[in-house]
Amino acid sequence: MEQQPHHRLLALYRESTVVLDSYPAGGDTTTREVIEMGKPLVTLPARLLGGRWTLGYLSNIGLKESTKRALIASSEEEYIHFAVRLAMNDTLREDVEADLRSCSSNLFERQEAVVAWQNMFLEISPYKQCQGFQAEEETRDEL
Repeated sequence: MEQQPHHRLLALYRESTVVLDSYPAGGDTTTREVIEMGKPLVTLPARLLGGRWTLGYLSNIGLKESTKRALIASSEEEYIHFAVRLAMNDTLREDVEADLRSCSSNLFERQEAVVAWQNMFLEISPYKQCQGFQAEEETRDEL
């Protein structure tokens, strides 16, 4: 399939029964959009960070364990099996979709994430580093 404009890509997600996370470089923006739509997204996490975005999102938004077990594969065989099972089992798919919809807002409303980012930026901030440098200079000047 050719690259699609964003609005068409969103329409494809909406019409999809199951979405497959790409491998070995998984989705990031794609994952967030699919979760927001409440669509099942089967992932096979790779070893490196670029292939673990979907795992991270699914693990941290408050999904039921049964939903995570239906979406997060640990082998190629499971990846295929999970996708087929979700496509064929309406009850399972509807349960997973409902759980995704109920938890999707947790992607964005996470105060602990805001605090973690704020602390990281303050730690690496040139402003803070400059303040420390100025304090060292003042101490040297006093000697």
